[in-house]
Amino acid sequence: MAAAGLPIDSHLSHLVQEMATAGATVVLQAPPGAGKTSRVPLALLESLGDQGKILLLEPRRIATRNAALRLSQQLQEEVGRGRIGYRVRLERRVSATTRLEVLTGGLFLRQLQEDPALEGVACVILDEFHERSADVDLALALLRQARELLRPDLRLLLMSATLDAGSLCERIEGARLIRSEGRSWPVEVGHQPPRPQERQEQQVMRALEQHWLDQRQPGETVLVFLPGRRELLNCQRAIAGSGWAEGLELVLLHGQMDLEEQSRALAPARRDGGKVVLATSVAESSLTIEGVTLVIDSGLSRRSRFDPSTGMDGLITLPASLASAEQRRGRAGRLGPGRCLRLWSPAEQLRRPAFDPPELLEVDPVPIALQLARWGAASGQDLPWLDPPPAAALAEGRKLLRQLGGLDACDRITPHGQALSQLGLHPRLAHMLLEAESLGWLTLGCELAVLLSEPDPLDRRQWGCDLLRRLDWLRQRPMTARQRPMLQLQRQLQQQVQQLRDSAQGRTAEQTATGADPARSRDGEDTMAARLVCMAYPDRIALGRGQNDGRFLLRSGRGARLPGLDPLSGVKALAVAGVDDQDSAEARVLLALPLPLDLLQELGSLHGERLTQARWDPQQRRVQGEIILKLDALILERSPWPDPDPALIRDALLEGLRQLGVEALPWDGRSRSLQQRLCLAHRHLGAPWPDRSPQALERELEAWLGPHLEGLRSLHDLEQLPLEEILWGDLAWSQRQELDQLLPETLPIPSGRRARLNYGSGEPVLAVKLQELFGCPALAPLLGGRLPITVELHSPAGRAAAITRDLEGFWRDGYAEVRRELRGRYPRHPWPEDPRQATATALSKAGLERQQRAAADSQGDGLPQRGKGGRRRDG
Repeated sequence: MAAAGLPIDSHLSHLVQEMATAGATVVLQAPPGAGKTSRVPLALLESLGDQGKILLLEPRRIATRNAALRLSQQLQEEVGRGRIGYRVRLERRVSATTRLEVLTGGLFLRQLQEDPALEGVACVILDEFHERSADVDLALALLRQARELLRPDLRLLLMSATLDAGSLCERIEGARLIRSEGRSWPVEVGHQPPRPQERQEQQVMRALEQHWLDQRQPGETVLVFLPGRRELLNCQRAIAGSGWAEGLELVLLHGQMDLEEQSRALAPARRDGGKVVLATSVAESSLTIEGVTLVIDSGLSRRSRFDPSTGMDGLITLPASLASAEQRRGRAGRLGPGRCLRLWSPAEQLRRPAFDPPELLEVDPVPIALQLARWGAASGQDLPWLDPPPAAALAEGRKLLRQLGGLDACDRITPHGQALSQLGLHPRLAHMLLEAESLGWLTLGCELAVLLSEPDPLDRRQWGCDLLRRLDWLRQRPMTARQRPMLQLQRQLQQQVQQLRDSAQGRTAEQTATGADPARSRDGEDTMAARLVCMAYPDRIALGRGQNDGRFLLRSGRGARLPGLDPLSGVKALAVAGVDDQDSAEARVLLALPLPLDLLQELGSLHGERLTQARWDPQQRRVQGEIILKLDALILERSPWPDPDPALIRDALLEGLRQLGVEALPWDGRSRSLQQRLCLAHRHLGAPWPDRSPQALERELEAWLGPHLEGLRSLHDLEQLPLEEILWGDLAWSQRQELDQLLPETLPIPSGRRARLNYGSGEPVLAVKLQELFGCPALAPLLGGRLPITVELHSPAGRAAAITRDLEGFWRDGYAEVRRELRGRYPRHPWPEDPRQATATALSKAGLERQQRAAADSQGDGLPQRGKGGRRRDG
């Protein structure tokens, strides 16, 4: 071991003693810089001797390889040829002499599935457990169950920097806790909050200029934490364009880089001007970047979050937790005293969450559901989880696996599902590979799988979202350094699929039915590529919305859009491979292929359904019958259906009325008055009077109107509805007469006519000329004396002169003033001093006199008439 002392060294003897017992479980909490990764595995390797192999799980490929190299160097051995070896994707360096094997959580899961008893393994170490990756959380649940049933002697060690270790021990039976002290070097912490409208790259530039440039030592390294690749590139461009960047080594570090590029980022600065490493959270733990004395922390993390309602992942940017900030701060104190500059305020520090949620609660559940089904615990309910994955998300994962043929109707894993789980790919891509092999397009399938499982090699802003352009790039020669690992993965995938085929672990004839038609293999390459992507992502088949503006509807019902001016914006349909669902309105398409309409039609015929329906056509304002070919939310074909079922017509007509509102019905004065009177009676008296308020009519449209729509199909047809009779509903004749007494439609007034009552305001209103109520001392309330009538007294010209609910009081107290005003305006009309004793009339004085003369003349009717010359004619 290395001679330099580390804080963990004083605890190694205690740890070795605890781990000496078969079946021991230990939780080791050691803050950053304590030396747990470099010291503990070697101490256990020495103490456990020949009892079995030690497996050390690291959260990432680069951390896996880096840890193995450091451990081998301490033993002065070549990694893979001595006692230390490692396995990562695309690289395996182990031999018969390997006793301590470092590997990623994903590879350990595959090993555990193939050998649940872990024969020949004495101890499993879960390093950096505080990161709570989905693979490691799942592995721990399976391992705990396997240990209980098959390997009670297996030792388990969980190593964490910032996790709440005490709580963890309480949740794992028999776990013992060992704590180590913190960093070996102090780190000074400062804050630099953002200025108004300051972009992130500007804030980083300001931090470098004010806190590093004038203070740096030769070969010094600054580590800058940013949330994602886009921010890394923006910051890289800003620094490269500054006047002080010359002589500075500027590198990126993120999980989408290949291992060689990541290794260069970890190396010491090669220039005296220093080195700036722009990194994502991949650099928080497990990695030692040489020469770091200053950490600049944006305080942001980008996390993948799965939404069960859409079935898609979305990347969201969130404030990093306090535990994450502590991890980042520790990077500055690994090799000596350091500084950490946080790009947020001390006040904001208090509002941050203590820990990030476990990844298992937020990620795509399909790989987890497949692993659980292979383990024989599809629901996962009986596993000893620390935090179980959401049941709804797992149900969505099983649903997709059934669609891919990986699970049967009872959620048992199928032979096809077994094959999917052995390829080390997302189940979607594994399914695509197996289908491609059955169609004779394995090379194309492997190329697509590589492009979809690795970081996008092209800049979408320059190259757009077309996956075919990535295929062209991958095939370009001579081979570039960026292509090399992707082509290596392609060859590995081809070998794996061929081995599965040769070992007869492929699919049954029934499960390959979707790819068994020989005619399909005659597709052109572009069409086959689209077909294969549809096999991997059947829920993301997309149909354009008709405007050629890059907006699409996904098969799942989710809206999706291409970036502006993307070359694919004008195509009719897409086979979508990559989406970002962080926008609440529409998903953002990242990678896709043009989908030929004849292929879309074929997929609809195979997997869709033909439905007969009647729908409301808002343009024609009528019900249209049609036969449609539907692929879930996508309507691929419409044809007329001349004779729809009457019940469907009625439902569609009701839907049309819901869109238009009940105001579209053929209302007239009588039906409107009845509606208002019934509404008023219901409000004051309740049953048996039905609620006919507009809200109730809308809400109960089918109940009161539905039975009367037989034979009707359009808005024009509704004009023949007897709306007044329909509003009465099932009220008996006696109840109708009772309503006319309680709330009459008209009211006799002293002028001799029946005046209409208006109930539109929710109370009875009588609007009449003032003189028509002469001689009427008061108006009796309605509803058996409960509801007074509001009287609008109008001038002879029909304008409101007074409003009252107390006519008797108006005659007594208000009439005189109104008379004084109106008498001057309308002198030709009668304005008696005592209206209660006057004769009601709607006429002027002259009209009243003519009426009186006519009445007097009519009194002579029936008497002998006088002839010419004044003689009487006796008849």
